[in-house]
This record gives sequence, structure tokens and C-alpha cells, in this order.
Amino acid sequence: MVLTGWTTITAYLAFSLSALSVTLAFPLLSGRVRRSVVRNTGVLGYSRGNGDDDSSAERLPLSDSDMKRLSDLRSRHEVIPIMILDSMLPGQRLQFGSEDPKFEKMVEFVLQEDVEIGMIGMNPYTGKPLNMGVTLPVQSQSVNRDPRSDMLTISAQGQRRFEVQGEPWKDDTGSFYLADVEIVEHRIEELTEDQRKAAEHLSSIVPEKVEEWCECVITAGKSDLEGIKMRMMSIGPMPEDVGERAIWLASLLNPLPPLGVCLEIRPAMLACRNDFDRIQLATSAVQSSIDHLSGKRKLF
Repeated sequence: MVLTGWTTITAYLAFSLSALSVTLAFPLLSGRVRRSVVRNTGVLGYSRGNGDDDSSAERLPLSDSDMKRLSDLRSRHEVIPIMILDSMLPGQRLQFGSEDPKFEKMVEFVLQEDVEIGMIGMNPYTGKPLNMGVTLPVQSQSVNRDPRSDMLTISAQGQRRFEVQGEPWKDDTGSFYLADVEIVEHRIEELTEDQRKAAEHLSSIVPEKVEEWCECVITAGKSDLEGIKMRMMSIGPMPEDVGERAIWLASLLNPLPPLGVCLEIRPAMLACRNDFDRIQLATSAVQSSIDHLSGKRKLF
């Protein structure tokens, strides 16, 4: 049985975020606040031996599929600057800036090296930085300077989901942090046949739930029809793919700027293990938001 509503969303928020525990430690860009991030890692074993001496280890043969997975894993790794500001999802747009010269150094690096910025947010339960985030492509035309305040601003749209690997380190100028990240968009995920069928069913009811949610938002006076249309235009059309549809729904429920009609689920969405978890979290969230707006069960 697939649960929906309050019980499931609170359970998923707690479960998903509990996996984001701590081995990374680095300050925010400003250098004034120090945070910690924890991550759980798995180890790919390919040798065995007696003791810790690698010379005595016996090499295990790798199949062609093993070699392909290793090659795919290497190709998914990138080194990019990391910012701690807000949890974002692919498709969401954020404008941010700073007068700090260190921020300008990071922007110069991004444009010169043609790399993306990695944006991560805070775990709402622990107040510590997450190790999951999205990349933000930055183009020169999206970078502006306010002549009055000399503030440098960027407008960027979330693109690819990633997971930080290991501990970040400072760039050569000591201005910002770099990190090795794994792009997880096409990471192989475990999904049982029952979960696949359940995920497809939940995905099929999303259009109906979105229509109901929009009506509740307008009736509750949280937005007008034009505002809803603008928010939907900003994240694009509803995808057909189950996982992408779940992320799209989460972006609608937790928009930038916030609408204040749903619990924050973006960090948990980034931490989900597979498409079944994503679509169950998203559909539970939209149902709980509908219940909140209708007065059936208040969230806050």
C-alpha cells in the first residue's frame, strides 16, 4: 500500500535527510560562518588480502560491465566551485550576489574555466550544509554589477544534480572552495518491479493533483491565476519521466521565492535514492499542501 499525505511526507523528510550526516567541513563563502557536512559513502572493493599490506592483496578480475561502470563513474566526476546558499532543484532560477571580492574571484574563475557553480543548501533539521545540490551554469551575460553599490549579481538556473565527494579545498587565491562532485543524473538506481509500477501509478495522478492544488492556492488567496501561470512557465512543462516529474512537482510546491503553502521538501528530494522515493515524496507533499490550503489539516 502506498501512503500519501501527512504521515508519508514527514516520514520521508526525516528518513531522506537522516542520510545526510558529516565528514566535510568548510566555511561559507564569506568565511564568517563555519559549517559541517556529513556524507555516507560506499566502497567498491576489487582486491582482497591478508592484513593492510596492499602488496599481499589478490586482484579480483573485473568484467566488461564492471569496467564500463568505472569508466562511467570517472566521467561523472567534475571539480567545481561550491556555494552554500539555498537548496535548489533543476529548472529553478535564482538571482544572488555579493560585494565580497572573493565572490568576484569565484565568478572570474567560473567564466575563465567554463565550469558551473555547485549550489548546496542547509539541512533544515540540523542547520548544517547538505552534500547534495545542483549545478548552476553561468554565462557572462547573466553577470551584472550594480553601479551604485558595486554588488556583483548572477542570475542562473539549476541544471544537474550532484553529490559532493570528499572534502572541499580552497582555490589558489584562497577566495572560494572547490570540490570534487559526482553528477548523479544518470547514476544507476535500484528499483523493484513493484516500486516501478507504484511509481508509474503515482506519476499518472500528478496532473490531476496539480490542477486541484492550483485551485486551492487561488481559493486561499496565496496567488492569482496569472501568478500560477508565471511560476509554471519558469520551471517549464510537466515532464513525462517519473523522476523528472517528481522534481518538477517539488519545484512547483517549493518555488523561488517561496509561496509558503508546503513544507520544504527540496533537500529531501535531492537525497532520494530512486524515482519511487521521489514521486512518493512529491505526491505526498502536494496532497499535504492541498489539505493545508483547504483547512483539512494545517501544516504550520
